[in-house]
Amino acid sequence: MGIIRASSYEDISKGEPVQYDPEFKGPIKNRSCTDILCFLLFVAFLAGWGVVAGFAAFNGDPSRLLYPTDSLGRVCGKDPEVVNKTYLLFFDLTRCASPKVIATGCPTPQVCVTECPKENWFYTPVADASTIRSKLICIEGVNGLTDPREPKDLVEKGICAYYYVQSKPLARRCIPRNVTFFADSIMSSIEATSGLNKFEKFEYLTKAMKYVFRFAKLQEVAEGVFQDIKTTWWIILAGFVVAMVVSFLWIFLLRFISAVMIWFSLVAFVGLSGFGCYYTMNKYLTLRKDGAVNMTMPEFEFTTEFSKYGELETTWLVLFIITLTVFLVCFFVLIFLRKRINIAIALIGQASKAVGDIMSTLFFPIIPYIMQLIVLGFFCVVALYLSSAGKAQYRIMCPSKGCNCEAFGIKENDTCDYRTFSNTSCPEASCQFFDYYVNPNIPRLHIYNVFALFWAMFFVSAFGEMVLAGTFASWYWAFNKSKDVPSLPVTMSFGRTIRYHVGTLAFGSLIIAIVRMIRVILEYIDHKIKQKTDNKIIHCLMCCCKCCLWCLEKFLKFINRNAYVYCAIYGKNFCVSAKNAFSLIMRNIARVVVLDKVTDFLLFIGKMVVVGIVGIASFFIFSGEITTLDSYLPAMNYYLTPVIIITIGTFFIATAFFSVYAMAVDTLFLCFLEDCERNDGTSEKPYYMSKDLMKILEKKNKFKEE
Repeated sequence: MGIIRASSYEDISKGEPVQYDPEFKGPIKNRSCTDILCFLLFVAFLAGWGVVAGFAAFNGDPSRLLYPTDSLGRVCGKDPEVVNKTYLLFFDLTRCASPKVIATGCPTPQVCVTECPKENWFYTPVADASTIRSKLICIEGVNGLTDPREPKDLVEKGICAYYYVQSKPLARRCIPRNVTFFADSIMSSIEATSGLNKFEKFEYLTKAMKYVFRFAKLQEVAEGVFQDIKTTWWIILAGFVVAMVVSFLWIFLLRFISAVMIWFSLVAFVGLSGFGCYYTMNKYLTLRKDGAVNMTMPEFEFTTEFSKYGELETTWLVLFIITLTVFLVCFFVLIFLRKRINIAIALIGQASKAVGDIMSTLFFPIIPYIMQLIVLGFFCVVALYLSSAGKAQYRIMCPSKGCNCEAFGIKENDTCDYRTFSNTSCPEASCQFFDYYVNPNIPRLHIYNVFALFWAMFFVSAFGEMVLAGTFASWYWAFNKSKDVPSLPVTMSFGRTIRYHVGTLAFGSLIIAIVRMIRVILEYIDHKIKQKTDNKIIHCLMCCCKCCLWCLEKFLKFINRNAYVYCAIYGKNFCVSAKNAFSLIMRNIARVVVLDKVTDFLLFIGKMVVVGIVGIASFFIFSGEITTLDSYLPAMNYYLTPVIIITIGTFFIATAFFSVYAMAVDTLFLCFLEDCERNDGTSEKPYYMSKDLMKILEKKNKFKEE
């Protein structure tokens, strides 16, 4: 008593088979609103997101992040006092030996200047005083030509720069053009400013430049990429059009010769990955034979030429390993799944007919994509304004050798007000901008903003899935596909989803958003742990936790997707739909593994073939392999720029087309399972599946033979 047998538990979990209903003709029309509480919660949450956005817009100033700030906290090129001075000059770049330079600036005087230095100048006491004064660059409010103090005092007290070198503006900051060439001159000139010898100064300067150049390198690449986009935009758009044509042609051919196209996709993908192995290995061997570009570590750190990576033999060796791995995985998967592919082909063939009969489904994904872009753009704007919210904070800064002014009440790193600060008793100290004070509630608002992004993005994705599910279910449950399919099925499904099931979408997407947020928090904790300890056991446990959460998210997405299909058909709430869909899957678990996952793999291969065809073609065109087209191509900084953009764009375009197919397969698969349970092939209960599926499963409509 009180003990449930295992078989009884399995019966409860699997549920009862679907019974025949003579009135059922596809998605029911008489339905009511579902999961109203979740709908109200979602609306309230979006309203809260609007409040966060309003707070960010009122308190934030994105120019603080986009433009550099001088020692007084003024934004170069924006604030009225320095509106004509758009570049930032560091007095002593050796003090920037920290990654924090990007966020808060170096603990050295920084001034806004109209242009970066175009010459090298170093203070030498033996030089003529008037010549020295004409070269001085000083802090705001000090004029080197008219200041009564001696140039030596101005330089040694940090009021004016001790040296500067020929620089170029990167990210609106003046960065030396060639640190190695001027190193000796810089060292000999600034050695007197501290107790550090020449070699120590050079080490600090190199370390400082490493962090600055990492940021500058990205800026340099970004500028080159932007120029390439401006000159090749029409070619990129043409590449997108070609990608759309290839994707549409691929899907069009699937309707008529699905078996041929799928087998061709498999062979083509294996062939493309095999060709990638050959090409990358050939490049590697060629560079190794001819003598590849050898770069020392400092050169690697400082280089701003992205194309240099393509000249390294290591780059092509890594690419060879990646392509070889893909080739071997696909080759063995193809061998082990060869006997299961025929059933999957028949299911994809039926999905092809559904998409072909309702061509508007191919263009419907544009709506969810636009909605997701709006959500992502809104998130980025709110995050940008929140990150720039805060008041300028100032601290006492001293030279590298220190101030030693505690006796006068001046202590390094103490907060100060530059308007009232006086360094009369301690000339070495200065009050400089350090950072922006952040309201303690800002991090909480960032968390709210991130969670809102997840919930809204998953909601939009769920909306697209349910609309397509209702559309394809209407097609499947029409016995005569040419006559019984309702007119405007996409519009009808769109209307049903908006009118009745927004709450269900909010419920399902909320579950996934919570799991994703936990994963993000776990990643943050793992990052902090790695900074404090190298304990292998802790890292292993964190890795296991992250893996489990990833699997949980994938499983919940699978449950949600099938729940949306059931909700689109029967109009039930999320929990009931998820339970019924899961029970149906558990009763047919063998078919789920054999059919559903194999079809997903085949569609993925087809998508990758489309991406590979367009990507490889664009690579050969822009890399100069096809010499006849060189005269038609504009000059570019990086020929990989249009190649990467076209390939990424092709991936999203192909994903938009093939996602429709994937949803069609999932919907028709659940309908197919219900069809097998509801009907038996008699005239009262005929099968709705295609003849190809009936033939493979050895089923038939008996009344047709009479």
